[in-house]
Amino acid sequence: MSNIHSEAIFYPGFADSKSYRIPSMITTSKGTVIAGIDARLVDQRDNPNKIDVTIRRSVDNGETWGSAQKLVAYPGEGLDGAAAIDTSLLEDEETGTIFMIFCHSPGGVGLWNSESGIGFDSDGRRKLYDQNGHIYFLAKDGQVYDSDNNLTDYTVDDQGTVNKENQLHGNIYLKKGIDANESLLEARTCFLQIIQSEDDGCTWSKPRELNVMVKEEWMKFIGSGPGRGIQLKQGKHAGRLVFPIYFSNEAGHLSCACIYSDDYGLTWQRGESPNDGRELDGEILSAETISEGKQYLTESQVIELPTGELKYYLRNHYEIKRTAVTTSKDGGETWEEVTFDMALVDPICQSSVALYPDLGDGKVRVLFSNPNDEETRIKGTVRLSEDGGKTWPYSKVIEEGFYGYSCLTVLQNGEIGVLYERVHDYNDWNKMDIQFSKFSLEWLKS
Repeated sequence: MSNIHSEAIFYPGFADSKSYRIPSMITTSKGTVIAGIDARLVDQRDNPNKIDVTIRRSVDNGETWGSAQKLVAYPGEGLDGAAAIDTSLLEDEETGTIFMIFCHSPGGVGLWNSESGIGFDSDGRRKLYDQNGHIYFLAKDGQVYDSDNNLTDYTVDDQGTVNKENQLHGNIYLKKGIDANESLLEARTCFLQIIQSEDDGCTWSKPRELNVMVKEEWMKFIGSGPGRGIQLKQGKHAGRLVFPIYFSNEAGHLSCACIYSDDYGLTWQRGESPNDGRELDGEILSAETISEGKQYLTESQVIELPTGELKYYLRNHYEIKRTAVTTSKDGGETWEEVTFDMALVDPICQSSVALYPDLGDGKVRVLFSNPNDEETRIKGTVRLSEDGGKTWPYSKVIEEGFYGYSCLTVLQNGEIGVLYERVHDYNDWNKMDIQFSKFSLEWLKS
């Protein structure tokens, strides 16, 4: 391939959604490319907003794409609707199971007004609240118990609809005050959820809750990387599944971490944040207590080097307009010093990183994608390192104009695919389309 091939695979009006944002993408072991996205049905804004999880699949290295598949949709309408936002994908190559994580928030709730808490009791029952703030507990069978653990007349179905004595009493996922029949609502917080596919992305499970395993009561927001996770291939943690996430503390300030599973995605744990024990401006930080925006480490992506070391690339809000980097020698459980890669210019934006498969020549190839500008999300650039990310001798600008969030994957035929946000009118992000571009390693080096 002598050049670059590009097309918009999500765009305004496609599959009945006005807007799309936040790409995720992997190539499965069968060679299928799965492209995940937020379908923001009426407006491009983050939550609070009605946002559905959608994918498209390609079985020919991104030449053609299947129809849109809606995977998760919560109730509500427009900016009052509940959300499933910010997807991240990975495959367990040992089992063939594909996992996707995302953030669910009820109507009226987003990153900045999410309340603290995990939203469940110690038995894993979902906490519900009536209009007077009294607490109830929703068991897995749909039965509802009061604060004294007495069975009530309420039941809640799989869609969140509340029923009492054969009458509808609202929906637990809706925005507070929007339904005249409102009775019980879920906690006004954010929920990290996971779905999975056993058939190469054709069909998907219902969401499972991860908050009980990976969220703390002091956390408000919790969400995915977003983009992609990895499966570790080296050393004692080989087989481990790793997803980057980020979250906020009780003051609303943001840090990131990785969650990981050593039992094929059944249970998950959260590792330390790179902000835990980090020294910055003479202060020793912790994710629970950081208090300034410049201390934020937020959306993040991770790779595993052939040494088994994890290299973690972090959206950095410090005044140095560069991507932050740190490493882990224990599979993402703890992190070393956070540094800034001075080659990776960044306007404070999510970026994407991916390991290129070993070609047997001793070179450790790493791909990196982001907007290569200190001030504005423009000059979308894909870089190539051949020494594990120490230096970045090769780069190509693939989009001169607006270039937002992106996600890289290596296609089965060895080409490189990148899914990214593109806007033609800076004053109207509803006109954003999601571009899929692919090119060869040789083109990137030419």
